[in-house]
Amino acid sequence: MMRPRRALALVGLVAPAIAFAPLGARADGLWQSLQRDPALLGQELRALLLEEPELIEQTRAEARRRMAADAASDLAAEIAGDRATIADLAGALFNVTPRGFGAANGPAGITLFTAARCADCLQAEAELRALVEEMPGLRVERRSLSDSRADLLARALEEAQGPEAALAYRTALAEAPGADADAVLRQTGIDPESLPLSDSLRADLAAEAALFTRLGLDASPSYVMPDRLIRGAMPGIVLKRYLSE
Repeated sequence: MMRPRRALALVGLVAPAIAFAPLGARADGLWQSLQRDPALLGQELRALLLEEPELIEQTRAEARRRMAADAASDLAAEIAGDRATIADLAGALFNVTPRGFGAANGPAGITLFTAARCADCLQAEAELRALVEEMPGLRVERRSLSDSRADLLARALEEAQGPEAALAYRTALAEAPGADADAVLRQTGIDPESLPLSDSLRADLAAEAALFTRLGLDASPSYVMPDRLIRGAMPGIVLKRYLSE
């Protein structure tokens, strides 16, 4: 249907995306009329929508399209920003350390950020250990998202007595989330004062926690791959698909 010029001008003012012809001076003239008589807008709209009720759905569809396009653009910008940050921090994120597991050679294909009192982190680590059995070329690195007393003791215990002792301590912490970290360690038969709580160890943990913050992560556990950030626990089967892409 051919819309009259006045209708086209009105559509161009209130919903320009569905105006099907250049408006030019016609829209300017109508706008001046509306400024002189604001009530005219309601009258014009009512008449137009009675004549062409399909304009309502067309306007809604255009609004949905624009919202979807804006959301897609925002997501693309966020992904690009994440990838740029990951690339800048790749050395600190993926370099091989004694806390990693899987393939001996680096860099890691995925880095897991954990906290000592986090039960979900223990589950995530267990799933990744199972995943490296399925994917022999995969290396996983583990970093701390916190430099709390509990994390400091867990790291010192790992360095002094190995990963199994540290895992047992982290499991005990997760089972008693409100308990004092030193008291939980003593219950395992280890005196906290016997551990090497060096300044370098404290600095390493602080650097890892700062890395977590710089990446904009806010959930435990969190995962970092060269092309993406994942916040919160993720099933191993999903991680495997990401790694295989």
